[in-house]
Amino acid sequence: MHASKGICCLLFGTITWGLLWYPYRLLDFNGINGVYASLYSFIGALLLAVFLYRLKNTHSFLKKEFWIYAAIGGITNISYVLAVISGEVVRVMLLFFLSPIWTIPMSFFLLKEKIYNKNIIAALLAMLGAIIILWHENLFNQPLNLSDTFAIIAGIGFALTNVMARFYNFLSVQEKSYAIWLGVVVISVITILLFQLHYVAPHTASNSLGLIAIIALTLLVTTLTVQYGLTLVKAVTASPIFLFEIIVAGVSAYFLANEMIGWKDLLGGIFIVLGIFISTRK
Repeated sequence: MHASKGICCLLFGTITWGLLWYPYRLLDFNGINGVYASLYSFIGALLLAVFLYRLKNTHSFLKKEFWIYAAIGGITNISYVLAVISGEVVRVMLLFFLSPIWTIPMSFFLLKEKIYNKNIIAALLAMLGAIIILWHENLFNQPLNLSDTFAIIAGIGFALTNVMARFYNFLSVQEKSYAIWLGVVVISVITILLFQLHYVAPHTASNSLGLIAIIALTLLVTTLTVQYGLTLVKAVTASPIFLFEIIVAGVSAYFLANEMIGWKDLLGGIFIVLGIFISTRK
């Protein structure tokens, strides 16, 4: 019963995140780049949470685990936004979901989960899929493009978030949610100061404030739902559930951005999806 409830929560999260790329692109089109868009939308989510879902225990801010989780969540979310703004949505999603490669060693070292032959096979398949997607004759002589790099960073962070959600089982769903919201805000500010990004006010373009408010409310509900779901579902079980996000993103990208799936993305995606399903078989 608990597992079914967790799966429903994670499915809701995959549908939401499979569609969120579009309002972020609209904000970018309006002149608000990904870092500022993340900052404003997560500040909005945080403000809504203060009124609708106030943190019961402020001692959470004194826990180092809270801020470690916050840093991981912040880097993951900002990298994801930057990836979907600058890259092809389906390609970004496929690279984002290289989870067997990252989840297996993390689960082994942090959760002490045993590594089976199927896990190694799954990781090799996922790696093969990534090479197919990224392949060109100078693949190993040239750096990845920016959107691919952000997608891979976001995927590593996402896998680590799934594992840490169970590793830090003493943190409540509420604490983990606040950690992610605060993490994005803090990492955004650090990024803006570090790279001296030009200030962009949220009211510089029409409809931007409305879009930010919609994203903020969506983030509030989605973060709470997914964090709750992760407490009910094992990390390796969560991976194939999140794959539904690729389908949602692919369909929405086709209708909203006229993006088509190339043969390399399709073939590489088959290997990645196959690897994830193999890794979760009993």
